[in-house]
Amino acid sequence: MVKVDIVEIELSSLCNAKCSACMRTMLDTMNKPYHKGNLTFDQIQEWFDPMNLKNTKIKMCGVLGDPMINPDLKEILFYFLYEKNVRDIEMSTNGGTRTKEFWKELGLLSKNSNKRFYIHWAIDGATRNDYRENVDLNRVWQNVDAYHSTGGHSIWQYIIFDYNEHEVDLARQMAKDKGMRFGTRKSWRNNSDFAKVKSKAAKEIDAEKYEDVEKRAYEKQYEDAKIVCRHKVKGEIYIGANNRLWPCCHLYDEDVARKNDSMKHLYENVGHDFNDLSKYSISDILSSEWYEKTLEESWNKFHPLHLPRCYLTCGDNGKRAVIKNVEN
Repeated sequence: MVKVDIVEIELSSLCNAKCSACMRTMLDTMNKPYHKGNLTFDQIQEWFDPMNLKNTKIKMCGVLGDPMINPDLKEILFYFLYEKNVRDIEMSTNGGTRTKEFWKELGLLSKNSNKRFYIHWAIDGATRNDYRENVDLNRVWQNVDAYHSTGGHSIWQYIIFDYNEHEVDLARQMAKDKGMRFGTRKSWRNNSDFAKVKSKAAKEIDAEKYEDVEKRAYEKQYEDAKIVCRHKVKGEIYIGANNRLWPCCHLYDEDVARKNDSMKHLYENVGHDFNDLSKYSISDILSSEWYEKTLEESWNKFHPLHLPRCYLTCGDNGKRAVIKNVEN
């Protein structure tokens, strides 16, 4: 069984934003069903009480939702920090919800935990935040300032789009003034037909459209590729708001999207409950034959349970993965 070093958790599949390249937005637009809800503190406690998490990193970042929506958030944060004594907690959010008082409390939690808890702000612009639809940028900055006023530690992640590329230097200075680390990111998905807000910078990752490379992966139009799997290499696991445990967020995304029959075949062959945390423990799931053996075997494109997404995202040394550059 893989030693778990990183646990990524989607505390909620709900969100206040409506970003055009988000899977949840696309599912809503197409009226496709998906689990809508929050993980509870009781579930978190049941799943993780048997585990030693002392050297484990917790990442709270949803494929579909924003962790700030979860009503049990503070209770869950205290549990991981002080009962399980995790290495650290990184929470990603658009910052557009909750009160300033709530953010001040989180700032104190960051300070008092010696920065073991910190925020990863998803803010794509200094004066405009067009990509994050339904998010009030003025309210975001009020929340940022409230969080930092009580000693909070954070990173500002800035996706480069055509509308905001001229503001990168301004944003970097703002981050410095506010005491935030700053990093830019180029997202390949924003070189896509469904992306409403365009990004020339995305083409620096790959000049081909996202859909073209995706189609080639699903049709197996490639030679055997070296897969650099975060689950196998880094000991990472992902838990979705639907109680499913996956090796990574990409396979959870694939399960939710159901763009082809690969996930259907997987469930038909290994069982519909094989990774359901309402039926099995984390240890039981990670010790199953699929995790221990079949996953890696299925990277061969001729395997009956081959998952094209593994190549699409992590094939060729991960060249198809999103490129992220965080600056100190």
